[in-house]
Amino acid sequence: NIFCFGSRYTQLFPQSRAFTDESLESAKQLLQGLDANLGGTEIFQPLRAIFSSPNLVGKPRQVFVITDGQVSNSEQCIQLVEEFSQHNRVFTLGIGASADRHLVKGMARVGRGVPSFTTYGENIAGKVLKQLKQALQPCVHDVQVNWSPGQGADTESSQAPLRAPPVYDGSRMLLYKLWSKAGGVGEKVTITAKTPEGNLSLDVVIGEDSFIEGEMIHKMFARKMIQTLEENFEKKDPAEVKSIITELGLKYSLGTKYTAFIGVDSLTNKESGMKTRQVRNQVAYGYGMDNCMVDSMGSVSRSQKCGAAPMGMMRSFFSAPKMMRSAPGAAPPGAAPPGAAPPGAAAPSFGSMARSFDSMKECAVIDGYDDSYSEDSDDDVTKECGVMSRSTKSAPTARVPQTNIDKIVALSSLQTAAGFFKEDSIVESLIGEKFAAFKKQCVEKKIEVKVWLTALIIAYLEKNFPDERDTWELIVEKAKDWLGKTDVIRRATDILS
Repeated sequence: NIFCFGSRYTQLFPQSRAFTDESLESAKQLLQGLDANLGGTEIFQPLRAIFSSPNLVGKPRQVFVITDGQVSNSEQCIQLVEEFSQHNRVFTLGIGASADRHLVKGMARVGRGVPSFTTYGENIAGKVLKQLKQALQPCVHDVQVNWSPGQGADTESSQAPLRAPPVYDGSRMLLYKLWSKAGGVGEKVTITAKTPEGNLSLDVVIGEDSFIEGEMIHKMFARKMIQTLEENFEKKDPAEVKSIITELGLKYSLGTKYTAFIGVDSLTNKESGMKTRQVRNQVAYGYGMDNCMVDSMGSVSRSQKCGAAPMGMMRSFFSAPKMMRSAPGAAPPGAAPPGAAPPGAAAPSFGSMARSFDSMKECAVIDGYDDSYSEDSDDDVTKECGVMSRSTKSAPTARVPQTNIDKIVALSSLQTAAGFFKEDSIVESLIGEKFAAFKKQCVEKKIEVKVWLTALIIAYLEKNFPDERDTWELIVEKAKDWLGKTDVIRRATDILS
C-alpha cells in the first residue's frame, strides 16, 4: 500500500494488497500523477492509521517512510513507532537538507530498522533499494553483551543503549559501557546473538591498543545514555530522568533540554549605543522556487505555482506487508518477536522507480522516457514557471534514455510482478544490433519470448552497469528467480560480449 501525507493523508488501497501486475499498475498510475498538493508535513495520523490496520500476512509489517520536511511533534511520532515496534519494522529515508534528522533517525532506531539520507543530485533509487534489500534479508538479532569479569558502574544502567539494535548487512553496532574506576575494565567482552546460520558467540579481547585517551568516548556515552533515558524512561519517572540528564549534561559539558551553554563577555563596551550585524541564514534548497522531489517509488513530483514555498512538497511512504514473496527458511528479523520471519526474499519490481535527483539540476524537468517530446509543441509539453511536464498525449516515437540510471529505470519498468520482462521497443533501442542477432538465435531454437528477453536484459544490466549494482541487484535477482535457466543468460552474455 502507498500513503501520501501532508496536512492530510491519502492511501492507494483501503488495505494492503498482494503484489500483482494489477496492484503494481495502480501504484504506477498513482505516482505518475502525484503532486505536492497535501500541504505541510503531518506524519502522526497516517502512521497511526498504518499501525492500527490489520496485519494480513502474519509477519512483521515493513513500513518505509520517505520525507523531506520537518514536523513539530517528532517525539510523539517516535513514541508511536516504538509503541507498535513489536509487529512493525520502520525504515526511513530523509531527502535534502531540510529533512528532520531527529525524526528520521529516531523512528528507524525505535522501529528496529535503518535510517538513510540522500541529498539533491544523488541517486535515490539505490538508497531505496538498499533499504528494501535490508528489509527482505535476515539480520543478526537478539544481541547480548557480557561485560564481565570487570565491574561496571551499575550493571543495569551503565550500558547505552540498554537494548542492542539488530545488525544488518553492511551496518555496524555501537554500544557504550561506563566502568567505575574501582572495578576496572575486564580482559574481554563476550557478544552473543542469533543469526540465520544459528547462534553466534564472539569474544572481543581488551588489550592495550583498545584504549583511547581523552573524554570523547565519555561524551559519546553520555549523549547515547541521555537519548535512551528520554525515549524509554521519561514518561515513567520524569523527575528522576530530569535529574540524571542534568547531571550528565553538566559533568560532560553537553547541551540538553535541561542544560545549555552561556557565553559571558568580560569586556566592557565603551562605545555608545549597541552594535548590530546581520547574520545571513541558510535557506532550505528550493525555497521560494519550483520544487521537484522523488516520492516513495521514485516518481518525480513538481510544484504547481511559481514562487511557492516548499511547505507543500509531498512526502509519501508505503507499508508493504504483502508486497514480497516468502523466502523459504528465512530467519527472523531483529525487530520481530522471537520466531517471526521477514517477508520473502525476492524483491518486487520497481518499475516506477524514477530518475536520480540529477534531473533536478536542469531548469526543465521532463517526466518520462517512453514518448518523445517537442519543445515547440504546446500539445506535448505544458510550460509553467519554467517546468515542463509531458501531456497525456502520446508521441509517435520513443525517446532513448541517456544516463545510466534512466536506462536502468527504463528496463526495470518493464518487469512484471512475477519477475519476467515485457516486450518494448526501448529494449532494442538500448541494446542495439545485438538484440536482433540474439532474437534470431532464440526464435530458431523456439525459446519463448519472455524467457530470452528476460535473460538478455539480465545480461545487459550486469555487463553495462557494475557501478549501479545497488540499483538493479534486486530486480535481477527476482528475474533470475523466475527464469531459473542460466544457460540462456550465458548465451545472452556471450552475444553482448
